Amino acid sequence: MGLFDAFAHNPNRPVLLGGVESIIGENARFKGELHSQSSISINGEYEGKVSAEGDVIISQTGKVTGEIVGGNVFISGRVDGNIQAKQTLELAKSGRVHGDLSGGKIVIEEGSTYQGRVSVNAEQPSTPEF
Repeated sequence: MGLFDAFAHNPNRPVLLGGVESIIGENARFKGELHSQSSISINGEYEGKVSAEGDVIISQTGKVTGEIVGGNVFISGRVDGNIQAKQTLELAKSGRVHGDLSGGKIVIEEGSTYQGRVSVNAEQPSTPEF
C-alpha cells in the first residue's frame, strides 16, 4: 500500500477533511518563502522555505530544495533539505530525501531513500498530579 493509497482508504486523514488550499502545479517553478495556515501541495519545483500549519504534501512529481515545516508532512517526490513535522512525517517508497527528518511520528516506507539524521520527538505522556 502506497502513501496516497492511505488517503483513499482513510477518510479521517486531515488533508481530506481540511482540503488543500495552496497548490504548486506540476509544470510550475516557484522560488521564495511560502507560509500557510492550511495545507500545501507541491507537484512542481520549489526552492525556498515551506511552512504550513496543516499538511505539506510533496507529490511524486514534486521537487523541493529547502526547508519544510508542517503539521503533517507527506513525501513521495524529492526533497533536498531538512523536514520537520509537528505530528507525522511519512516518506513513501518513491520519496527521496537528502536532509534531516524530525517529527512526532516518522513512517519510512520500504524502497524510499534518505540521507541524513532522523529524530522522533514523540510527546511524553503527562504525569498525573496528585
